[in-house]
Amino acid sequence: MKVEVRELTPELLDDYLRFFDKDAFTDFPEWSDCYCGFYDTPDDSWDATAGPAHRAARAERIRSGKAYGLLAIVEGKVVGWCNAQPRSNFLNMRRYAAAIDNSAEPVGSIMCFLVTPGHRGKGVGTALLNAACDKFRLDKLQVAEGYPTTNPIKRAWETPWAEENYKGSLNMYLKAGFKIHRQLERFAIVRKQL
Repeated sequence: MKVEVRELTPELLDDYLRFFDKDAFTDFPEWSDCYCGFYDTPDDSWDATAGPAHRAARAERIRSGKAYGLLAIVEGKVVGWCNAQPRSNFLNMRRYAAAIDNSAEPVGSIMCFLVTPGHRGKGVGTALLNAACDKFRLDKLQVAEGYPTTNPIKRAWETPWAEENYKGSLNMYLKAGFKIHRQLERFAIVRKQL
């Protein structure tokens, strides 16, 4: 399977929206209203149920060139997404404040991965991760950083794949040359020098 990875641009807005509208959360509809806009919200005003508002706000950020990330495309169709950009671009790092040693450090953060159910386990996430590191190098960033869940919340029901893996798996990062920088209660901070 050939995976093409492209940077999100205003020209790809319709493809991005189609992916989130129809394919991204077919097995976990509880998160279908996100549109990967959580980290664009600078305060505690995020409302997980405000799907149409999130969609409109994210579309406007993409149209204006203020939203960044990578799309994985197979046979002309978007099958994956990675929210990867300079850490300083993320307005909302409140959940990850403990991860930031030096806010001025030139770090590229990898916040989210989404892969459609039929394409999981086929190298889409790895292709997105490698492309994110390549993009960070082009942007003159010195470190790539990810936040894989290492101690998921224990629940009485089975955790959906998307919820457990949206940060990428620790194994995927380690195979790509990342090292554990710090271990926190629920997740690890992994880093790769670029």
